[in-house]
Amino acid sequence: MKVRDLMTPNPVQIAPETAVAEIARILIEHHINGVPVADTEGCLLGIVTEGDLVHRAADERLEPRESLWKENFYRSMFRRRTPAEPDKAEGRTAEQVMTRDVLTVAPDSNVIMAARLLADHNIKSLPVIENERLIGIISRFDLIKRLASNADTFNPMSED
Repeated sequence: MKVRDLMTPNPVQIAPETAVAEIARILIEHHINGVPVADTEGCLLGIVTEGDLVHRAADERLEPRESLWKENFYRSMFRRRTPAEPDKAEGRTAEQVMTRDVLTVAPDSNVIMAARLLADHNIKSLPVIENERLIGIISRFDLIKRLASNADTFNPMSED
């Protein structure tokens, strides 16, 4: 079975200048855990997930961790960052909070490979790219839906 068979085509996507509050509204409104960031031609630039947005709450609402001073020290001393690049907690737009190094799959990739990427990297969805353009997204939920309808779907020994 191919990714094309299970992916959600034409996923919700946002522009790099989309405000963080709008991103949160989109995630809630569409019941999704992440939204791809694409340019005007549909090329994937990154993805904003609920994990990217949690940085805002973590900095403001959680009590300091025992090693917080270490984290701040290492971040300030060893992280190479240009002054224009804010921390995710400080970012105001998709471009400033998005994850840039995104794992992707092709529509003709095997679903088992996509499932392994999701599991091995502990991520919830993978953008589907064809001809350098975002054409879909496949998520854990898509795989579970298929599994619920056919328990033998992901038998590694099957030929489909």
